[in-house]
Amino acid sequence: MYELKDTARNLGDADIDAILQFHFVFDEIGCISGYADVFEAIENEILLCFERLGERFKFGGECEEQIKKALMKFARSDRKKIGISKILPRFTAQKITADLINAKFLITEKSSEQRAQKARKNDRLPRALRRYHITDKVHFSSNFARFWFRFIEPNLPALRRGEIGRVLSLIKADFNAYAGLGFEILSKELLAKYLNLEISQISSFWNKEVEIDIYAKFESFCVAGECKYKERKISKNVLNELMLKCEKAHLAPDLLALFSKSGFSGELQNLKSDKILLFSLEDFKILL
Repeated sequence: MYELKDTARNLGDADIDAILQFHFVFDEIGCISGYADVFEAIENEILLCFERLGERFKFGGECEEQIKKALMKFARSDRKKIGISKILPRFTAQKITADLINAKFLITEKSSEQRAQKARKNDRLPRALRRYHITDKVHFSSNFARFWFRFIEPNLPALRRGEIGRVLSLIKADFNAYAGLGFEILSKELLAKYLNLEISQISSFWNKEVEIDIYAKFESFCVAGECKYKERKISKNVLNELMLKCEKAHLAPDLLALFSKSGFSGELQNLKSDKILLFSLEDFKILL
């Protein structure tokens, strides 16, 4: 994965909010400084250059269309490996995913979920649990690749018709939702630095019932966290929801961490607990 500090070098004296936004798009290809905002840069560096940039995503072979279909699915879904089996034959889906991982275009995120255990040796698990498969997820190796397959590849016909403004409007409307995953990845890097851990020790947690953005368990210590890339402050409700998710997942975290683009409510900031960590945008400067 590409580092935030590399993006920052290209942006001069930009503030941390702008640096993050540019990183969520231009991490792999870099970007010329001097743009008013990330959307002006997207228009000039990507939308007006889509034919040239599209050469990066020529996979060749008879499966190219299916590969791109799979990548568009991954770019918009929960990224579970099994997900593309809904749009492609299972064997094809498995082969495409394996090939993209071997080519380092995608990266595997292993599930932390444990298989259901029988209460007694001769017991039989319920049918639903017998049929349930724990599945890993995938990440794109760069934010730019995910941006391309979320916004550009599906809209190539519109771009070829010259509908730059319409595609840019689609990107603006969906940008915060798109940026949420990039923010989550950087939040893991920030927490790793804060706790003096290897980034590989921090992942996410998901099972049939819940998804938790941040999860780490090392020795007997457990951390869980939530990330919100939204234009409003995080309230105590988010903390309560995180605690409920942990309860449903049978997790007992020693530390809870919240990461917010837009800060925290007064109620959250006034909590006096050494078990709760609050990280705002300014805290991400440690990654520069």
